[in-house]
Amino acid sequence: MCPLYGLSHGYIEPHGVGITYISTHVLPIFVYVFTGSLWLTLFDMSVFVYFQNVHFKELAKDAMYQLSSSEFAEALIYGSNVKSVLFIALILITHYFNKIASYRIYTTEKRKNEIENQKIFLLSFSHELRNLINSLTGNVKLVTFEFLNTRARELLLNAEVCGELLLHLVNNILDTGKVEIGELEINPSATKIYDTLERIWGICSELIRRKNFTGNLKIQNNIPKNLLIDHYRITQIFLNLVGNAIKFTERGHIDIRVEWLNDVSRVDENCFKPYPYNDEDDQDEGLFEKNQMFCILKKDSFNLSTTYRKIQQSVLEEPESYNRGVLKVVVRDTGCGMTKEELGKLFNKFTQVTNDVSKKKLGTGLGLFITKQLCHRMGGDIRAYSKKGKGSSFIFCLPVDCAPNNIEYLNDVESVRALFEDYSLSTLIVEDEPLLHSILGNFFNNLNIKVSDIAVNGLEAYHKYSQFIGKGGRPNIVTMDLDMPIMDGKEAARKIRQLETEGKIKPCFLLIISGNCSESEINECLDKQGAIRADAFLKKPINIDDLLRIFRCNLKQLLNVT
Repeated sequence: MCPLYGLSHGYIEPHGVGITYISTHVLPIFVYVFTGSLWLTLFDMSVFVYFQNVHFKELAKDAMYQLSSSEFAEALIYGSNVKSVLFIALILITHYFNKIASYRIYTTEKRKNEIENQKIFLLSFSHELRNLINSLTGNVKLVTFEFLNTRARELLLNAEVCGELLLHLVNNILDTGKVEIGELEINPSATKIYDTLERIWGICSELIRRKNFTGNLKIQNNIPKNLLIDHYRITQIFLNLVGNAIKFTERGHIDIRVEWLNDVSRVDENCFKPYPYNDEDDQDEGLFEKNQMFCILKKDSFNLSTTYRKIQQSVLEEPESYNRGVLKVVVRDTGCGMTKEELGKLFNKFTQVTNDVSKKKLGTGLGLFITKQLCHRMGGDIRAYSKKGKGSSFIFCLPVDCAPNNIEYLNDVESVRALFEDYSLSTLIVEDEPLLHSILGNFFNNLNIKVSDIAVNGLEAYHKYSQFIGKGGRPNIVTMDLDMPIMDGKEAARKIRQLETEGKIKPCFLLIISGNCSESEINECLDKQGAIRADAFLKKPINIDDLLRIFRCNLKQLLNVT
């Protein structure tokens, strides 16, 4: 008699045949019928496997030694020991899935560590790179305030445009990595939209002019003046689309139209109508192109060109009061156009759809990918429409909240200088990069704001701020970099705020200036209930126009710190 056969039929069981038979055959069937759960049945079988292993370990071992592999398998299959076969199968399956689970845990942890290392690299790389670009563009901007001849100003304009394009390229590369780790930040703030559009058009029109194209920017005059929007990201999207249009256009024109869809809470299909290049239209241009062609005759918009780049603020009419709407932007070119198949892969990363070898050498293939990601992060969307040999149109729509209209308007550096002259504002600059000390200092001096002192790390900033308070005064403004040695900017800001609270001192205007913040970090800094309670945030590289925008949007609070 087979040892296992006896084992399964109770000949060597200490508790008798009945108990074994019930536990082996009846109980699992009862559990399955009663509960309807296969998992509970398997659980019961697993418990019994453990029971057998404890009570019959030696007997089973002896049996396996006495039998060959084939005899052991035959005994399991034909020896009425079906449940033992199921037990072994269950153990093997469990072991297999445990092995898979362990591998997945290992790969997940490995990927998590890789993402964390990638994040640290991106933040460090971004910090160093933005500091250098900030120094470059800042010095160029400062020279433009000097008395220069026409030739010198033209050369400086070239350098300024190159600096903007360099920063734009760097941002696209860095943002690609941020998309991978989920750190693509959006930082909306109260923005004078016409100022932003004017600055964007200043760069875009210069690029169009250098290619000997004609270009126009048409802006509807019903757009609210103040919008809660990330002007930095809007600029990035514009430069991506216009740069792409210039790249694939040999001759003709590039037109941009900015519209406002009022009282629209979200972006849907209707926001993109009328569609460009309507296939049902037999004419060369569809309904969209006809609207674009004749919109210059309408009185609801005004136009800028490559030679006329300034928006006359005096002619702007105050639009109706809106709470929310959709900002719609159309960028149209007369380039080579694309087929439907090419349009389908247009927004993929590292993809260039042209078959022209010379065109494939242009660009990184990241611009449109980043643009789509930015539009989605801001709650909007982007569409591309094209016709081979006719050109392409890109439309992006973003839902935007309106900012209060009571922001006092300061047009330029001179108006700010005149206003601040009566307030004797001062600032403490906290920055570890020596090249940026003089740039920030010159920016503030041009705005009639005195630089009280400079600190190169957070600990030094805290000590100097404490000394100012001990002498009965303190700087009205503190500009704080976040990534510094000895003590970082966050800890220094917390200590400064704690010092103000304990001494019952009116808080200073805290301006964070950093190039390596994630969205969560920005929100942490700007949280009015948090420990830092920063008043504004600027991303490096900054220029004097960024400071003007911050001061316009926070003018009352800024003047209240004196």
